[in-house]
Amino acid sequence: MISSKVATALDNHSWIRTMFQEGKRLKMQFEEKEIFDFSIGNPALNPPKDFYDAMNQVIESPVKGKHGYGDYQGIFAARQKIAFYLQERFSVDFTPNHIVMTVGAAGAMNVVLKSILNEQDEVIVLSPYFLEYEGYIQNFNGKIVPVSLNNDFSINFESIKQALSKTTKAIILNSPHNPTGIIHTQQELNELGKLLDDYEHTFNQPIYVIYDTPYEQLIFDSVYSNPFSAYKHIIFIGSFSKELGISGERIGYIALSSDTPNKETLTSALVYCNRILGFIHAPMLMQRIIGEMVTLKIDPRPYKVRRDLIVSILREAGFEFIDPQGGFFVFPKAPIEDDIEFCVEAAKKFKVLTVPGSQFGRRGYFRLSYSVPLEQIQNSKEVFHAIYKHFSN
Repeated sequence: MISSKVATALDNHSWIRTMFQEGKRLKMQFEEKEIFDFSIGNPALNPPKDFYDAMNQVIESPVKGKHGYGDYQGIFAARQKIAFYLQERFSVDFTPNHIVMTVGAAGAMNVVLKSILNEQDEVIVLSPYFLEYEGYIQNFNGKIVPVSLNNDFSINFESIKQALSKTTKAIILNSPHNPTGIIHTQQELNELGKLLDDYEHTFNQPIYVIYDTPYEQLIFDSVYSNPFSAYKHIIFIGSFSKELGISGERIGYIALSSDTPNKETLTSALVYCNRILGFIHAPMLMQRIIGEMVTLKIDPRPYKVRRDLIVSILREAGFEFIDPQGGFFVFPKAPIEDDIEFCVEAAKKFKVLTVPGSQFGRRGYFRLSYSVPLEQIQNSKEVFHAIYKHFSN
């Protein structure tokens, strides 16, 4: 009755959604303060005042056809605002002509993969990785090639070399990284760029780096890295979901710099695929709001406060992890080998909801989102101590 591929996917259920639903179930039985839901990356903050000011301006403006169909590529004002932002951010030339507005970063990723993949083309992903990448690649009959990051979650270049083949079409680079919160350094990007340049000369074909960065402004301790200075075949995916706190509004974009080879053809493909995948175009109201905002910059400090607090609590309790440098996830080692058993038991016995590392291709770990109310993090101190003690005995 349904696709065999989809049937298989349904059997391999999402632990993120499972824990999210478990949280909803627990909240019906217990007081909310008794439940510690760190399972899902929902923005903890409301949008900034500038967003609401722009929204009110758009709503009150008597623009004809305000809610009708628009340009498949996206309205010019939104694309221009993003081009200005990216140009200032990365000191690289961008124009509205090579930016495509999309239905979130997930929609953008599907548009990109549809645009570039032939059947059985390979896409390298760095493990642990956001599990939906696998489904997105399979949507277009591509082949996912997981390559493990090092133990400190830096890039293992020798493993990438071994994974490269004549059918490698792209590598997805996610930074700040979900689930670990690490940021790939400029040195890493430069070394990757050199490696892929050498590949292009050997096989006479380029590899795209799909730079997936929905947490791009949520950077705390390190200087952000510039992929455009490291490599020429960059397809940049951005989103306003996390940074502006509007994940449910589904608004993102794809950007090519003016130095991108064959940018006209690639942009045309992106616009075409945006339409035929059924997105048609990004939500018009959100596009208009982005175009009217004074600035796209946000203040990451409220998330840094949350990061600092959860890190201190987890470390004091005894958990081991690499400090997250951005985004809003932390990825500790589970105190027992079976990360699924750990997460299930932590939910049942302690009402603490996390996601097994197996969901991201890295067993023995678990992911927490600290994009939650500060009080929840503050009140979790005793329970994390109790969990670690329980599993260490």
